[in-house]
Amino acid sequence: MIINDMNKINEIISSDFSIILAKTHDCTVCKVTKVQLEPFLKKYNIELTEVFIDDVPEFRGDHLVFTVPTVLIFSEGKELLRESRFINMGKVDRLLKLYFE
Repeated sequence: MIINDMNKINEIISSDFSIILAKTHDCTVCKVTKVQLEPFLKKYNIELTEVFIDDVPEFRGDHLVFTVPTVLIFSEGKELLRESRFINMGKVDRLLKLYFE
């Protein structure tokens, strides 16, 4: 789901577990990154939150997103993983296995 409201984003971040994909409207690599995340999302029944940092610049400032794509994984408001530009899906996979299995 695409979220453009900072209050809603903060709600999602403070939930039990969340994955946020920060991207821009003209980022083609971001589309590929989303496709690469889909098997993990299905396997662990996680909903991906997409944030266009063009539309929500305060997200960029609050979470220090300097480049896209950036994948942020949170649990109860704490950042567990941050991967930017070249996303290491192996790290994402390991974290999800540790958290859910």
